[in-house]
Amino acid sequence: MAHALPDPQAALFRASSDDVDHQAELLRGWNQSYAQVSAGKFFGSVTEIALGPARIFSEHTGQALMQSGLLPDDLIALGLPLDMPGPAVFCGMPDDSRALHVFSGGNGFEFLSPEGMTMAGLVVSRAALTDLLSESERALLDQKFGAAHLARVETQAAAATRDFVRGVLEMAENAPQLLDNGPIMDTLAKGLLSNVAGLISAYGDGPREAAPARRWAIVAQARDYALSRPDEPTGVAELCAITGVSRRTLQNCFQETLGMSPAQFLRAVRMNGVRRMLRTAQSVTEAAAHWGFWHFGHFARDYAALFGELPSQTHRRLNPRRPH
Repeated sequence: MAHALPDPQAALFRASSDDVDHQAELLRGWNQSYAQVSAGKFFGSVTEIALGPARIFSEHTGQALMQSGLLPDDLIALGLPLDMPGPAVFCGMPDDSRALHVFSGGNGFEFLSPEGMTMAGLVVSRAALTDLLSESERALLDQKFGAAHLARVETQAAAATRDFVRGVLEMAENAPQLLDNGPIMDTLAKGLLSNVAGLISAYGDGPREAAPARRWAIVAQARDYALSRPDEPTGVAELCAITGVSRRTLQNCFQETLGMSPAQFLRAVRMNGVRRMLRTAQSVTEAAAHWGFWHFGHFARDYAALFGELPSQTHRRLNPRRPH
């Protein structure tokens, strides 16, 4: 098998490998080494999407490995298993599929990974992430993310991030041309940062309860900001930055005031953004990706549930003279 190495300039990189040392080289900037510890022919693969210094990736390794590596200090690298079929050990701690893997940190990481594992990874600039965090979350980042370790986060936050990664990988597989679209890549970068910020927020202690008037003021400020941007999606992390509160506080404020989460509110805003954009977009896929919907099949189902027609029907109705 020819052993391709990643192009540092490429937005999308896919490779498979039958050599464990080559596999260790496939993730850009990880400075890692692998040693195979289970018997059998090795097979591995990587799909990675680059967003400047940030990365989203999925890595599959067919054999059990002893992994070690050290990332630069200016990066935060997190992993969530998509498939972990056997026992594992991460930085000396018993591992399982529900744990958040913090790969970055001054002392590097060691990971005894099982056969047939698939890991989703998110890598972001520490500086870009810090801009999206509240004061308490920045303190949490400094206190808890200086060394590689296993972390427990809220199940909902971990599931949302796994769904985000799977959707992005599905989009890269089925519509790779969208990775050449600047606004879509900007949306993807925002989504990546927002998901990492959400995982960090889900790590910390709960906030103090806000008074009802304060809750309403926070929700109103967040709502007005999201609705003032009719041409581009807004993420939960941006709402936290605008209102100056943590994700948990924002969550509580929306739940108590509107009976929905900020993510549910923003999803409805984004759905309406797609509907508007279908007047001018070349395709449904383009409009959906612009507004941050990566699972195109799920999107079509949810759009129809909200608006009573498929997005393709809306597109045809609003563009009767355009060939379909």
